[in-house]
Amino acid sequence: MTERRSLDDLWRAAVVATPDHTAVVDSRGTRLSYAQVDDRAARIATWLHGTGVRSGDVVSVQLPNWAEFTCVNVACLRLGAVVNPVLTAYREAELRHVLTRCRSRALIVPTRFRCTPYQELALRLAADQGRPVAVAVVEHEGARSAGAPTLAELLDLPPLDERLRTPGRGDDLATVLFTSGSEARPKGAMLSHRNVLSGELALAAALEVDHRDRVFMPAPLGHATGYLHGLTLPYLVGGTSLLLDVPAGPECLAMIRAERATCGMAAASVVRCLLDAGETDPSTAGMPGTLRFLGCGGSPVPRSLARRALDHGVRLLSIYGSTESAPHTLTTPHDDLDRVLTTDGRPVAGVEVRIVDPDTHVPLPVGEVGEEASRGPQVFRGYLGEPELTAAVLDEDGWYYSGDLARLDADGYLRIVGRRKDVIIRGGENISAAELEQVLRELPGIREAAVVAMPDPRLGECACAFLVLDPGAPTPDPASLRPEFLRRGLAKYKIPARVEAVDALPLSPAGKVRKDVLRDRAAALVDVPASPVGTR
Repeated sequence: MTERRSLDDLWRAAVVATPDHTAVVDSRGTRLSYAQVDDRAARIATWLHGTGVRSGDVVSVQLPNWAEFTCVNVACLRLGAVVNPVLTAYREAELRHVLTRCRSRALIVPTRFRCTPYQELALRLAADQGRPVAVAVVEHEGARSAGAPTLAELLDLPPLDERLRTPGRGDDLATVLFTSGSEARPKGAMLSHRNVLSGELALAAALEVDHRDRVFMPAPLGHATGYLHGLTLPYLVGGTSLLLDVPAGPECLAMIRAERATCGMAAASVVRCLLDAGETDPSTAGMPGTLRFLGCGGSPVPRSLARRALDHGVRLLSIYGSTESAPHTLTTPHDDLDRVLTTDGRPVAGVEVRIVDPDTHVPLPVGEVGEEASRGPQVFRGYLGEPELTAAVLDEDGWYYSGDLARLDADGYLRIVGRRKDVIIRGGENISAAELEQVLRELPGIREAAVVAMPDPRLGECACAFLVLDPGAPTPDPASLRPEFLRRGLAKYKIPARVEAVDALPLSPAGKVRKDVLRDRAAALVDVPASPVGTR
């Protein structure tokens, strides 16, 4: 039972059971055992305690996928502090919002990552908070610390006195994870120890992940996918985290092969780049036989991508959920291929899923499309400091309403077909963007597709498709798409009215397509003549 257990309990159990087992490996070459992480965390906890951090206080961590993130996380577990992972993509506006909303007591950042310096901004925002906010930095890329202690210096401190160990438990808050904010201001989803333990242990059981696994994680640790499944899940089962800080295709392939990853999770865009790397570099073609599966989430897994992965010997499993209701349906290595290619799986143990009318929340019959709702111990406690937003998605009976449109089949398999916000209303007729994207991705010459609403003076809205094409492939126009849509039995009104070829789709740090950016682009095209067919 997870009602009263702490994340710290399972961490300590792993340290006692296998102290010399590798806990984390990162792409900078750091490799730490469970005992080494535990020792470093105990010293970092001494610094946190000395700055005034106590049980229930928030510690914000804006670090890339480095082993130091794991050490800081475990230090917070010791004190019962609430971990607030922050995307490295966040800049002044977002970081200020996070620090203010969380009333963070400490902030840990890199001196520099890629081309961005973080320390100066961190110190300035900490000073602006009107309350003490301690700052520490991880030195990187030759950038030296000025004005803040480094984590290397903190490791010279003595380990935290065990009498000061005060881990949170059960329904105590464990983490605040901010949504990506692609549609609006980021919201802080509050997850308790019970939420995290329930969700991750159920996920591990369904996928048969255990202490022998080496879990590859290219998604940022500042996002729910990275923090929950790349950092947390491995230690809950005594496994190993393989953390990649720059998720380019060649780097992904190199780490998977060098570290003999057994499983992992990534957005579809990252999986596509990984497969590209395997096809373009003959010296590294193919995946190691150790890789049992890759989980893919963030959006419905394109069938063409799943088939392509199978050609490389990789089973691509759909993992569906959200920050508010950690992945709660999935396909498994034991599902038949048709289920893997066409569904988002069944609920994990302990989770209920139903499809409801989006307006009344009345359950709908099997096979009908409606809003997906979930209930179970993994469902979040609400948005930090925003009760009205919480009430809009979480009811008194514990059901979380996702905003995703989906259907359930008679065997309990779920298929996401779009977002409520992703419906195009053309002359009073509803069009699912996801349905059109699925068709477009199956057509020759199209690598990626995203469809959004475009203003139309007569119909209100029409569909605009943004396509990433294979090299040399012609840009289709609405007329050339017509036969393919009709052959698949789709109504004529669903054919995109506008098609634009782009070099790449805009992505969030978590790898999701930025539909808000594309809607703005589509609106700007209203009075612009379409490009001639076949040009880019």
